[in-house]
Amino acid sequence: MLARKEWSRLGILLIVTILCVGLLGTVVSAEKVKLKYTYWGSPLEKKAQEDMLKDFMKAYPNIEVQPIYIPSDYVTKITAMVAAGDPPDVGQLAEAQCLPWAEEGALLDLTPFMEKDPEVSFESRLPMTWYFYEGGKKTLGTNLAAEVIVLWYNKDIFDQTNVAYPPAKAGEWSWDEFLETAIALTKDRNGRHPGEAGFDPSNIETYGIGFGTGAGILLPSVWGNGGDWFNDEGTKTLINEPESVEALQKMNDLIYKYHVAPTPTQMQTFPAYNVLLQTKKVAMVIDGQWALLDLAQSRFNLGVAPLPTLKEPVCLELGSPNVIFADTKYPQEAWLLYKWSTTASSVMPLIKAGLWMPLQTEYYTDPEKMNEWLTEGIHPPEYKEAVIDYVLEYGRRTPAYYLRNWDEIYRAIREGMANFWLGKEDAQTATDTVAETIAPLLQGRYDR
Repeated sequence: MLARKEWSRLGILLIVTILCVGLLGTVVSAEKVKLKYTYWGSPLEKKAQEDMLKDFMKAYPNIEVQPIYIPSDYVTKITAMVAAGDPPDVGQLAEAQCLPWAEEGALLDLTPFMEKDPEVSFESRLPMTWYFYEGGKKTLGTNLAAEVIVLWYNKDIFDQTNVAYPPAKAGEWSWDEFLETAIALTKDRNGRHPGEAGFDPSNIETYGIGFGTGAGILLPSVWGNGGDWFNDEGTKTLINEPESVEALQKMNDLIYKYHVAPTPTQMQTFPAYNVLLQTKKVAMVIDGQWALLDLAQSRFNLGVAPLPTLKEPVCLELGSPNVIFADTKYPQEAWLLYKWSTTASSVMPLIKAGLWMPLQTEYYTDPEKMNEWLTEGIHPPEYKEAVIDYVLEYGRRTPAYYLRNWDEIYRAIREGMANFWLGKEDAQTATDTVAETIAPLLQGRYDR
């Protein structure tokens, strides 16, 4: 029989053990927890994500994470894993799939975790990076990283042509000024510019501007002209209304009327934007912030600016989310991994290299935090004003964050606008057809 003093010591040890388990939850489980983490990306992203997971396992030695890199057919393979009853615990997911899956219960609502964890709040991350559903009552989380659409340019071409750089402050560059700049930077093989006698549009040596025809490229101009593709409720099409039609036609005119931009067909045969800028085939391009990863390594005098303004500045923000899958056996550990993988300090190499932007608001408002990721030789000197201030003041989410049937709707828009981008139809004709096609597909928003 144990003495009273020995019983007292055992009691104290028991109380301490209970308190520790209560405070740390399953994290201090005697058995090692195993999680699966799925992701895609470039070789650089692959390495950075693997390094991030290694650091996570050092911080939480009782959690073992199996990285599953899926560089192609990601949605198909993730769908097969879920159907086979072997889903990931945490992972990336495409924008078009995440909200339907969340609503079906395949993903976890993160609001209960956030209520218990003060490190993550709606205020702590950029407001336009959250995905909401069930009328805005639930969230599957945020992007893996923030991204925006901006204008990149080769300063050497501007210098050689004696053309002023685009203003770094949003709203200070009108569409007409942008067009004048694009014309001045465009020249054929004889050095003539559009509008000059003898200009040869079939033999252009340098184009003033290059751009794609995806939603992320087009919507800032549409929104900035006071238009939209749908009403705010997501129930009525507006793509063929005057403001939207005018903006789309202006983009199209850059190609076929003013000859300052390559056609979509030409763009398919051209090399990547960083090569086009470096070789001076184009002077400016409209592309995502992520392009900085390659642009910064191309070793030319790189500049960045907000997009030109029609009626008001708009900064389009986009990005696919990291999510927690509902069938995880370890939701608390999965939450720790989710939080770690979407925290800027955990993936700082990718941010400093120019591929990603932070999610946490403090990295945009606190000068000390800003200096942690803005990198000399990577981020151009005007980056803070041209990108950070731009997204803070004018950031707006793509419809992928809230619109039902977005994947099907967007596919119909791309197909319906094909002849327009081939120069065979005007904007009104093309959008009238598109409006009729997508009208029955509009079924509202996930967040309302």
